[in-house]
Amino acid sequence: MTIICKALSDLIETDVDDETIIVSLASGQMFSVKGTGRAIWKLIDGEREAEGIAEELGSIYHKDAASIQPDMDRFLTEITEAGLISKR
Repeated sequence: MTIICKALSDLIETDVDDETIIVSLASGQMFSVKGTGRAIWKLIDGEREAEGIAEELGSIYHKDAASIQPDMDRFLTEITEAGLISKR
């Protein structure tokens, strides 16, 4: 079981209209997430695995979790490489 967690000690985030702005204190980089990326970000709560997030997204968007998984995995890889999340 691999739980996905935000790197809370190294991040500042705020919602502005329909996007979430995330600032990495470690790198100084700023990230903006909208739409599905924002929905994924909001579902990362330190208690869910990627599969659980995909199931919840499927429920929100009325799609099969398996069809969501590949795009979600790409997004998770990007934010992992940026140091925004970790897996435990």
